Amino acid sequence: MGDRDEFCNAAQMLVDQVKNWVEPHEWVTKDYPKRIRDRDGQIYVVPSLFLQKGPVRVLLDPIAYDVPGAEAVVDLYLMPTYDDLASLYLEQGEWAIHYAFPAEPAAMPPGAEAKALPLNEQTINQVLDSIAAHAEPSF
Repeated sequence: MGDRDEFCNAAQMLVDQVKNWVEPHEWVTKDYPKRIRDRDGQIYVVPSLFLQKGPVRVLLDPIAYDVPGAEAVVDLYLMPTYDDLASLYLEQGEWAIHYAFPAEPAAMPPGAEAKALPLNEQTINQVLDSIAAHAEPSF
């Protein structure tokens, strides 16, 4: 199986797992097929996921595979502005979420990066709840 197929499979497993973790926490989800053009010019489809809780909408958006330091990257965007709030990296077959909690940036030294947390039900819901608590919903 090629890198692109592995990326599509990993993204599908991620979307399915995130849905299972967030739906019991009152997030409404909807799968969305995303078309991506590969470096060789071929178009392929990878799953993405819309999440909504009240007026807050977030997109779990697969970006690329074969990225420096990781096997794949998926971003979490606040909609409709596409503010990049968190990134998920596939590293040695495990997903990790990188997110700077809003209370932390003032305490973080310049150039410091977001905290990397293992992706599980607790961390995805903690990050999504933080995004929802600090988001300015669009009208």
